[in-house]
Order: sequence, then structure tokens, then C-alpha cells
Amino acid sequence: MTDPIQLLQQVAAQLQREGKTPSLALFRARLAGRIAPQQLFAAYQQWRNNPVFDETAPSTDPLPALAAPECPDSTLAQTLARIEAKLDLLLSKLDK
Repeated sequence: MTDPIQLLQQVAAQLQREGKTPSLALFRARLAGRIAPQQLFAAYQQWRNNPVFDETAPSTDPLPALAAPECPDSTLAQTLARIEAKLDLLLSKLDK
């Protein structure tokens, strides 16, 4: 059987390639039946303290793309206005 930490590293890389942030719940779902829950939790704690990610996977953090120097201020203002409008709509639906 493969080392539980190695399995977590493989699954973390796969999740990152899918654009997801690795979490205990996702690890549990992907590794169900392959690792005992106690081993999974212990391996997750170790992995969380020293995570290893796939360097070739796309970043899931959208902020660097928005803060790029080639992005004009008017584009950022339009994007911010669009986000604020969506937030206002969501908040009004929650108030109902």
C-alpha cells in the first residue's frame, strides 16, 4: 500500500488541476475506503503543515489577474461595479 501522505499529495495535485482547493472533506471523498479515517486525518494534518502542490496546475486565486499592471483602471472600475451590483442583488434576495 502507498504511503498515506503520498496519496494525499497525489490527490491534492489532482484537485488543484481541477481548480479546487484541497480540504479534508475532498480528501475523504476521494480516498474513501483506501485509507482508514484515523490514518487519513493524521496524514492530512501532516500534509497541511507541509503541503505539496502541483506547480503546473492553474492558479485558483483570481486576484493576481485583476491586479496585473496591463489592466487599465477603467476595466478594474467596471469589474468592481459589476461585482458590487451582483452583491447588492444577492443581499436583496437574502433579505426577502
